[in-house]
Amino acid sequence: MTLSRAPRLEREGWRLNLSETRPLLSDDRLLEYRHPAEHRMLVLALGLLAILLTAAVKFKEWDFLLAIGAIYLSMLVLSLQAATLNTLKGAEVTPTQFADVYQMVQGLRKRFNAPPTRVFVLREQSFVARPLGIRAPYVIVLPHALMDALEPQELPYELGKALGHICFGHTRMALLLGGEGSQLPAPLAWIARIRDLIFAGYWRAQVLTGDRAGVLACGGIENALRARVKLSVGSNQSREVQADDLIEQAFKLTQGTSMVGATLIHWQSSTPPFIYRLEAMVEWAGLPSAESEGGVIGHRR
Repeated sequence: MTLSRAPRLEREGWRLNLSETRPLLSDDRLLEYRHPAEHRMLVLALGLLAILLTAAVKFKEWDFLLAIGAIYLSMLVLSLQAATLNTLKGAEVTPTQFADVYQMVQGLRKRFNAPPTRVFVLREQSFVARPLGIRAPYVIVLPHALMDALEPQELPYELGKALGHICFGHTRMALLLGGEGSQLPAPLAWIARIRDLIFAGYWRAQVLTGDRAGVLACGGIENALRARVKLSVGSNQSREVQADDLIEQAFKLTQGTSMVGATLIHWQSSTPPFIYRLEAMVEWAGLPSAESEGGVIGHRR
């Protein structure tokens, strides 16, 4: 992603929402960096869950209650078996195996005061480091495609996100809210779409909190932005991405019917779309320095 000159931050009646100075990031303050919408969305999600369960009991929808119970039981079993399952499926990161990654993980664990965590490399066409578990040792699944896509200085973004989710308690909360559809047994995965519509706001806030941990792990916004663009657009393709063009995209999403459509898509998604996600990262951590290749995006109003 190229930032060959200072990007134009303003459009017609619209401006990037940035503070004039960069925030001073500190590892000791990790838990203070939780996205402000997360607690609000959690209260809403739990309230909706309570309403659904109360209604199911009142109207004697026993099949629905059994399905919900099956989801939680399956998620509990998967969480408790995460370490054993991935020991069977992949190669563990150790001092002698993926040694550079091991040192990176241990350094981040110390910085974040994270609990014991085992990391496994698996052959998966995924670009997300997936944290699992409800108690130590936690597990992080590191897909080979993710490792191939990022440079060593960019990998802390994904590892930091995963460790951040563990530190913030998101893996335990995933059990309470039913986890992701990809983690559910196939016969139960159809329920995930309905569940995600209810809890989408909380999932989005969790993702944004994780991105903040990723920025912190990278020591700043530059490498975190490079990683995010590569994971969303492609490693080779990211060289063609221009900051000004991303700003123009974001501006167009605030105009007319595009704004309505973008808002509907956003609220149905359990993961924030690429442009909004970059926007949140830049608004929180500031712009890349002029000497670096970074990127900025605009602010939705």
